[in-house]
Amino acid sequence: MQKIKQKFKKGVASFYIVAFSTLILVVIAASFAMVVVAEIQRTSNDDLSQSAYDAALAGVEDAKLAYSNYRRCIASKGVDYRPSDLSSGPDVNCDDIIYWMQNPNCDMVGHMTGRLAKYESSEVAVNDTDNSGDENDTNQAYTCVQIQTTLSDYRATLNASNQVKVVKVEFKNTTADKITGMKLSWYMNREDTKYEFTNFSGGRVTFQPTTSMPVAAPPTLEFQLIQTAKNFNLNQVMGVSQGETTDRATMFFVPIDEDESNMASSSKDKNYEGIYSGGVNGVNALTAKQIVKSNDHYISNVPYGTYCGDRSNDFACAVQMTLPSPIGGERNNDTFMFVVALPYGEPETDFSLEFYTDNGFENKNLAEVDGAQVVVDSTGRANDLYRRVEVRLETSDTSFPYPYYALQLLGDEGDSLLNKNLTVTKECNFYDGNGSNC
Repeated sequence: MQKIKQKFKKGVASFYIVAFSTLILVVIAASFAMVVVAEIQRTSNDDLSQSAYDAALAGVEDAKLAYSNYRRCIASKGVDYRPSDLSSGPDVNCDDIIYWMQNPNCDMVGHMTGRLAKYESSEVAVNDTDNSGDENDTNQAYTCVQIQTTLSDYRATLNASNQVKVVKVEFKNTTADKITGMKLSWYMNREDTKYEFTNFSGGRVTFQPTTSMPVAAPPTLEFQLIQTAKNFNLNQVMGVSQGETTDRATMFFVPIDEDESNMASSSKDKNYEGIYSGGVNGVNALTAKQIVKSNDHYISNVPYGTYCGDRSNDFACAVQMTLPSPIGGERNNDTFMFVVALPYGEPETDFSLEFYTDNGFENKNLAEVDGAQVVVDSTGRANDLYRRVEVRLETSDTSFPYPYYALQLLGDEGDSLLNKNLTVTKECNFYDGNGSNC
């Protein structure tokens, strides 16, 4: 009897061991299966997301073609042409293309490119083509693409490979001679944005070499104004400013923070001019007189210390500029342009240009930029997953070669040698040519 009980106990123990081992294996297998299913689902969603994004980009590419067709039609019909309705007949012509640009909707790009019938409202399928030329249905489409040509500002990016932007703008419902001020903003407030004002120390702008010092962030920005009257000569553009008018100006904006600005205001040897808190809502403000002075070679043209500590807005740095008038009369639309440059090539920065009328910097005075850039808002679909992208496109080449530095030697071969005297000193940043310290 005792032996039977011992055998029973051993059998029960073995049963429990097998049961628990099986349970553990089932849990491990189920966990592994759940991980596999989750990874498959994530991979599938990632693939669909990328496919939807690709479909949205296909809409952007079609929008480029549609806008190109619109520009061609405007060139033949005139900028003031206003068709009252769509043309009769099934074919798309310039009247239809201009009408859809003036009356935008989600189907406008499909209509303008002929991918949708004139009175059809639908998404535009994006099909893949294999090596044999046959189309494969990938269940992708762009569902809504709109083109906007009238914008509240001009935006672009400066970096080491694209340090200079030449900006030429047109305006809606106003002209260049009505523009009295503008706002320059830069350094987009993004995640992990760094704020190291290393170009400013001890009440002076220092401009340390980037090879041995941390890169200044936000970056120093160079801004040039180029303008003329409707009738002008080159002597006015190349010469010294007259009174409170000028045809050109060059300014350097060096970011500083608020504490350093207050501390430096009492510095006796500061080599910059502070402009903080003179504008609307406490923004840095530059007067027309200061802008004119920057083109006067007989006055020390110092950089402007710019407070860049406001991280609640889209951009960390902003300067409001009251624009001077050009020499000789009203401003010419065709010669009103700007050069925005990143002199040290880093860090990369976005910038924005806003324009104002009626001597104000409020929203009611904001002039709309027309045609300098277009914004394409495109939504793509893959199966039941959607992606939306917004792209800002240049309507002209703003990266064309620009004479950022120039040197001209005149005379015969023997007289065209370049002679330059260089003075090296540790004591001051300027040398006046007379042998005296600055």
